[in-house]
Amino acid sequence: MLLYNKLKNVAVAVLVIFLAGACTGDFESLNDNPSLVLETEVQPQAILTGVLKNSIFATYSAAGGRIGEFAGYYASQSSGNLFETADYGSPFNWYSYVLNTNEILRLTADDTRMTNLNAMARIWKAYLYHIMTDAYGDIPYTEAALGVANAINQPEYDTQQAIYTDLLKELKEAAAQLGSQEDQLPIGNADILYQGNVDNWKRFANSLRLRLAIRVRFADAALAATHINEVINASLIVDNNQNASVTTLPPSDTEDVSNVNYMYNRVRTSTTPIFVGFAIADVMIPNDDPRMPVYFMPGSGGTYRARPIQLAEGQKAPWYAQDTVASVGPVLFAETYEIIVFNAAEVYFLRAEAALANITGEDKEAMYLEGIQHSMEQYGIEEDDITAFLNQEGVDLSGTEEEQFEKIINQKYIATFFQAYEAYAEYRRTGYPKIWIGNETGATDHIPRRLTYPTREYLINEENVMEAASRIGGDNLSTRIWWDVRPGLPFEHPRQNVFPPN
Repeated sequence: MLLYNKLKNVAVAVLVIFLAGACTGDFESLNDNPSLVLETEVQPQAILTGVLKNSIFATYSAAGGRIGEFAGYYASQSSGNLFETADYGSPFNWYSYVLNTNEILRLTADDTRMTNLNAMARIWKAYLYHIMTDAYGDIPYTEAALGVANAINQPEYDTQQAIYTDLLKELKEAAAQLGSQEDQLPIGNADILYQGNVDNWKRFANSLRLRLAIRVRFADAALAATHINEVINASLIVDNNQNASVTTLPPSDTEDVSNVNYMYNRVRTSTTPIFVGFAIADVMIPNDDPRMPVYFMPGSGGTYRARPIQLAEGQKAPWYAQDTVASVGPVLFAETYEIIVFNAAEVYFLRAEAALANITGEDKEAMYLEGIQHSMEQYGIEEDDITAFLNQEGVDLSGTEEEQFEKIINQKYIATFFQAYEAYAEYRRTGYPKIWIGNETGATDHIPRRLTYPTREYLINEENVMEAASRIGGDNLSTRIWWDVRPGLPFEHPRQNVFPPN
């Protein structure tokens, strides 16, 4: 597991320079300008540093916004109506990261000494795209972010099914590509995720492929089963020292604030509390989960009472007054924070689900318990507390198949704490955790099934975005994306008609 304490020693290049095709009588002198960055001087390793840093921090900061509330990890008293129509510019604006990742691919394509770096870029591109398509559904893919020489200003939208099929292929090929050539140029500290460790990148690629295959299993069982069975015995992230993560830099008078823990900065500069979301507390409190003192700071009376989302005006005060509700922390509020991209616990829960669905022959309960164990260990929970938790009647993997499925997903939800995009996607795919919602009315009466396309797309790519919107059934918050096909969703919380629910 690589921490982020090397970033300051790595130079981040100006990544892509766009030049309009204008003519000038002074072209030669312009071309000799010593301040311009020549293509031969651009280092793809430095581009990798910038792409990883900026996109990983973007996923983390999103958890402190609307996506984090949709996921149920936190709640803000200043959010207003979460279910109203909005301009969801992010993560659609991640095409800037994709563009720079494509630049790495272009610069390394014909150099056999950069085969590993090329494979890492393919893997990261798949990581970026799976978050983007999970948010919106159909998006530009084949024709998107191709670079200056091949740029298509108005790219067509690919179907999410086609995108997922290609992402799974890319991850399979990129994992096989890693380590296939000798005499590789060193990557080292330019790779802030794994310091160029090929084995860990292969584990990450295979684990991400498992995540994507599980994601589509209700929409395309054959596609899912093929990739699950191919990757289940491959090298995966199976220990916390293999986790994909980046640790923020400690704050100081000279440190760039963008390198510092986002939540630490937010607590110091904001007067608005960052409350614990009802959903995460709701699945942890019944079993007296020992991770609660790590994730939460209690409100008055020492309780972990949490705040639901979408509260109507009459439901806010005095029921959820500021001093009565728990806040997130202390792990999130520390001076440095380890931003998790992918952890071992998630891999075990993915394997547990695959076994429960009879896709693999693994022991579903063993995988489930390993997931809890690794999550607890990741946050330094004492072994005696872990043992006591695992021995609780409500924790064991028992009951009907659906009840077991709910336990697996709820525990994965806890283990992927503050990975908001992942939790939001899994809630839509599975229906878990069941989330209590307040009475504020909006454009939809439930957590949005997707984000709507940004306004800017209608201004610069109107024909293609309109075609995509028509194809998916309308550019609405309630429109379901391709893999969102499980019957009966969203499930109603068992106390949905009870107020207050906690």
